[in-house]
Amino acid sequence: MKVNAAVLDHDEEFRKRLSEVFQQKYHDKVRLSLFSDEEILYGNVEELQPDIILFDESSRIDQKRIPEKSVCGYFCGKQEIREIQGYPAICKYQKAENIYKGMIGLYAENSVAILPETEKTGGRIVMFTSVQGGSGTSAAAAAYALRCAVDQKRVLYLNLEKFGNSDFYFSSEGILSFSDVVYFLKSRKGSLQLKLESVVQRDRSGVEFFHTCRNAYDMLELRDEEIWDLLDGVIQMGRYDVIVIDLSGDMNDRMTEIMRIHADRIVYVTDGSAAGNDKFRRFCEAVKVVEDREGYRILDKMVLIYNRFSSKGSEQLEESPVPVLGGIHRYEGASGRDLTDRIAAIDFIGEI
Repeated sequence: MKVNAAVLDHDEEFRKRLSEVFQQKYHDKVRLSLFSDEEILYGNVEELQPDIILFDESSRIDQKRIPEKSVCGYFCGKQEIREIQGYPAICKYQKAENIYKGMIGLYAENSVAILPETEKTGGRIVMFTSVQGGSGTSAAAAAYALRCAVDQKRVLYLNLEKFGNSDFYFSSEGILSFSDVVYFLKSRKGSLQLKLESVVQRDRSGVEFFHTCRNAYDMLELRDEEIWDLLDGVIQMGRYDVIVIDLSGDMNDRMTEIMRIHADRIVYVTDGSAAGNDKFRRFCEAVKVVEDREGYRILDKMVLIYNRFSSKGSEQLEESPVPVLGGIHRYEGASGRDLTDRIAAIDFIGEI
């Protein structure tokens, strides 16, 4: 599928650069028509029937002359501008990748509806979880995503914790965030796959992720049904070898459903403290009840890793209900990306 895009811009150098880059990188995804004169653009739109039309910010859009199927927006000169005269705006002075994402984001909201559920194909889903706070589950999950990228795998890190922060581990120049995904899921219109492609960011390591919600409350608004739509949409994108789900906290329906239906591997993280080991045992007891009641195998997919392990306050279980993959000692003074880089280099992380 190609997005048919028409661009009106009076800057010849910008038109030239845009044409060259899109021909090189996105020729199979965007059919680009460039114009410098408004009347010539309007004279061709009926024949072109563009999906999106982007105007120079000095122009005024004559909606009466725009085909009904076309969605309009502006190119502007400042990153912080999100809207001009009621139309969405895309900064022209940024990486071509972000311009492309802006274009397909506009198209996504006016294309086909969210696709129905399909059988899961491709993309191994690895879930990191714990019911013990402070065990370093997110650091371990992010480190595994980094290791996958080092191993040349296409990987998405998906933090579904209510107060999780992907930006603590990964960074990019894009301005869209997971809030944009939440709003789209709630609107239930347009192509979810295209919207995800327009919002997802790429860290310098190659790990793809979503910037943290602009407001933490947005994550609290997500219903379980919207999480299932999200996971189906990510799978249907068909672009990842590994999808890393980061979700800890209470063992609720959301966590159980992901463990039962979506996860191919479940990595439980504990620090080996007396309290942490006790919570892990009780967690496994609860999982066993779910298995017996629902007829699903969950413990068979699970492994245990010890993180922030200390010789003073940590101890390995003598008998573990699931295989123990390894341990990560406490890195004093390390946090964020520095910490995940160190964990990613540990041998057994690549065996998850």
